[in-house]
Amino acid sequence: MKTNRLIYFILVCISLAVLAGCSKAELLVYTDIDRLQMTDTATINSTFVYEPASTIKDTVYIQVNTIGKTANFDREVKLVQRTEAGEPNPAVPGVHYLAMDDASLKSSMIVKANAVKAMIPVVLLRDPSLKANSYRLRLELVANAQFGLGEVQSRSVAIRFSDRLERFYSWRVDGSQAGAFVAFGKYSIRKHQFMIDVLQERIDDAWYQKAASISATLNYKNLLKQALVTYNNDPANIASGKAPMRETDTPGSPLVTFP
Repeated sequence: MKTNRLIYFILVCISLAVLAGCSKAELLVYTDIDRLQMTDTATINSTFVYEPASTIKDTVYIQVNTIGKTANFDREVKLVQRTEAGEPNPAVPGVHYLAMDDASLKSSMIVKANAVKAMIPVVLLRDPSLKANSYRLRLELVANAQFGLGEVQSRSVAIRFSDRLERFYSWRVDGSQAGAFVAFGKYSIRKHQFMIDVLQERIDDAWYQKAASISATLNYKNLLKQALVTYNNDPANIASGKAPMRETDTPGSPLVTFP
């Protein structure tokens, strides 16, 4: 009986070894086309509001990563605009941004030789309409002769931009994944402007990152909370209907608060 069990055990071990060898061999000979996907697909927010009037264009960058082998030559990256159902104010090429197939961008729309990633430029144009509205540009990777596509959820990104205050990366959403939300609460343009007026600083992602790095966000929050109390108790603001401060001028709009 023991001999039979030993033989059975040996046969099982041999079978497993053979299967493992086959799987390893299959992995070694498996090949796939090179693919491309985006590193971060969170909405990019940008604004011209802090820039001098002489600034007529700005550039944001989308990082793309390759999956597969490197190549000893430059490889083209192709991005196209996609429409988004239900999203107002889609950006117009040539008006709000430089078309992605513009000849001036050709040398930048590449993954360079022997590289595994690239920063692809998107040139935003300071059209007068940006003062009245925020515009949205969704760009999507397209397969070409050099690259197939990576994961579905990593193929496109939206850029929201204007010539007025906008969310910045650390306040990109009202959720715990955004540090500025944790520090200052729900975003609104009016709260953003209030912070600028009180602190007399450019409140953007660089400001937040610096404040967070020196553990100053709590001090800023307390200062802003006190300034808001002062504003809301000002008789002139109360008489004019400006106090208590609300997110918008719409009746019943949520109050501006700090956590």
